[in-house]
Amino acid sequence: MTGCSNGNGILRRSFVYNNILILELPGAAFAIRPSTPYHPAMSNPRRHRTMQPLSRLSLLFAALILALLASGCSSTKIKESWEASDIDEPPAARILLVAMIKDPVTRRFFEQHFVEEGRNKGIDIIPSSDYSPNATDHDQKAEIVKLVKETGVDGVLLAQIKGVDKEYKNVPSQLDWYPDAFSSMYFYDYYYTSFRAIYRPGYIGSDNYFKMHFRYFSVHSEKMLWAGNTVTKNPRSVVGTIQQIADEVLGDLTGSSLVKNKGFIQRKLDQGDDA
Repeated sequence: MTGCSNGNGILRRSFVYNNILILELPGAAFAIRPSTPYHPAMSNPRRHRTMQPLSRLSLLFAALILALLASGCSSTKIKESWEASDIDEPPAARILLVAMIKDPVTRRFFEQHFVEEGRNKGIDIIPSSDYSPNATDHDQKAEIVKLVKETGVDGVLLAQIKGVDKEYKNVPSQLDWYPDAFSSMYFYDYYYTSFRAIYRPGYIGSDNYFKMHFRYFSVHSEKMLWAGNTVTKNPRSVVGTIQQIADEVLGDLTGSSLVKNKGFIQRKLDQGDDA
């Protein structure tokens, strides 16, 4: 028995039991068989031919559901955030991203995908790894001031990895009834076999929480204007997790009018100039 459950409430669980695919959604459940079992009512070749395409269609439908909801098994949220109350400056047109990660390869990988997601949203972000491959290249104030002037940014966004926390949970056993598919062509047999009881034994599960801290500073006032801590539950893809984190952080910064977000038309013009 294999399964997956997400954190956003779309797909509660999916698993296979006795070669039957079970999909649990809020308020509904689907049970889909890999093929149609033989039944005397299906001895007619015409009836049999009409059943097989429906079975394949059901499997295709199930595959599409799993493909669309697979990304839902991980979710990122801003758990805590703070914003200065005395902000008296326009939104930053250009910001510098500084990932405080010791490993240079990991640092560049994170910054590149974070910047790419930001630019797709019309936010002009400069990765610090383009100017300083190592996080310790600028460990003096004068060097940091020089870096900020070279990039011509209005704000600096610091990113720190705080680690991964694991939480264990006890999932109790459960007996559920799921609707079956294409059991019989006759009413009484169909009614009798339309629902199938499935027992799920209890187990000890766990969730992984990937945590990061972000701090945004103004270059003009040198003050911290925004702070936020992100939590990603059960990350499945490194690139997908970075994109989710960037979406949450940059969405909060633009929503607070701290960072300028180019409009759709301007983004298309910029893309045309790059081409």
